[in-house]
Amino acid sequence: MYTMGNEEVEAVRRVAERKQTFRYGSPAAGHGNEVVLFEQEWADHIQVPHVLATTSGTASLICALAALGIGPGDEVIVPGYTYIATALAVTNVGAVPVIVDIDESCTMDPDALETAIGSRTRAVIPVHMQGMPCDLERILAIAKSHRLLVVEDSCQAVGGSYRGRHLGTWGDAGAFSFNHYKILSAGESGAFVTSNQAYYERAFIQHDGGCNLWPEVVGMTTDIFGGGNFRSNEFAAAILREQLKRLPGILEQLRAGKRAFVSELQLPESIRIAPMHDPDGDCGVQTLLTAASSGVCRRAIEALKASGVPAVTPADSGRHIYKNWQPVMNRRGAHHPAMDPFRMAENRECRSHYSPDMLPQTLDILERSIMIMHSVDWNDAERTRLVDAASAALAATA
Repeated sequence: MYTMGNEEVEAVRRVAERKQTFRYGSPAAGHGNEVVLFEQEWADHIQVPHVLATTSGTASLICALAALGIGPGDEVIVPGYTYIATALAVTNVGAVPVIVDIDESCTMDPDALETAIGSRTRAVIPVHMQGMPCDLERILAIAKSHRLLVVEDSCQAVGGSYRGRHLGTWGDAGAFSFNHYKILSAGESGAFVTSNQAYYERAFIQHDGGCNLWPEVVGMTTDIFGGGNFRSNEFAAAILREQLKRLPGILEQLRAGKRAFVSELQLPESIRIAPMHDPDGDCGVQTLLTAASSGVCRRAIEALKASGVPAVTPADSGRHIYKNWQPVMNRRGAHHPAMDPFRMAENRECRSHYSPDMLPQTLDILERSIMIMHSVDWNDAERTRLVDAASAALAATA
């Protein structure tokens, strides 16, 4: 959670006093008052026609893949550095994830994407990790040339942009997360977005298998199918409406802090600023550095921590590294063998030959990557203290 205060408390109080917490509400209370208003406000903010509030970023990804018609017989390309949910969303709809390398930006390597495309590849999920935009120009060009659908996983880059356009709005669909660790937080929540009416309708049905009982489906032309239950609720939406008001200020502080930090940071020859695909659109939640070797990286992390600088290496983020995705690595994609995409006859030709060492480039990059985490609460004095401490600590590792 980045920032939360009395406004969110009052939003929860507003919902509690109204005694209407269900998304759809009642004719007297207004159907989905807070949920619908948040969907409209998020749509206006990121300038996309259709928004669907969900229970999580994972739910949003599942709804996106279902909306695009991804299922058994399909491969979906995902990066080897992302939260496991990116891959599990693929197995959830009966498809098979193909895992590819990242580059030094810690986002999907477009060259690896193009090399991995096969006859069964139907879609790609670029992930904007730690607030950093992917190389969308190349990824979208590759996807277009191979007729691949694109789902942007923007769960870790809420409010970020690429060339002046919001992340999540470039592909066929986008997914956002608003859990405890994200830039906007309601504890656990998410959003699916798209510019395509048919995709929105399919996502709506997927997010609520019983939606035919509610007036929101009036006017939809998509035949109702058996979806799940990923509905948001009035408490989460009310909190997010207040959080959204904070977003411009949060991003302004984070980005200004990062610009100043990077401009003042002194680096030895063995460490450099990692490439960024859009510095202006980066959310500013951290500064990514690339070390010449894993040894330099480890010494730098130790020195930074000893100096009070909040630093980590993504190599230690177990849940975000493909080799630690146990259900995927062990090819156990569902609770029942008949529902397991790795055992479906339709997926016999799909590639799922996983091993812990299959992406040496990704593992090497992660072992050489340093993330100095930023805070929205930094003032100029605190930033100056940290940048001086970081410069001295890094110089000692040369």
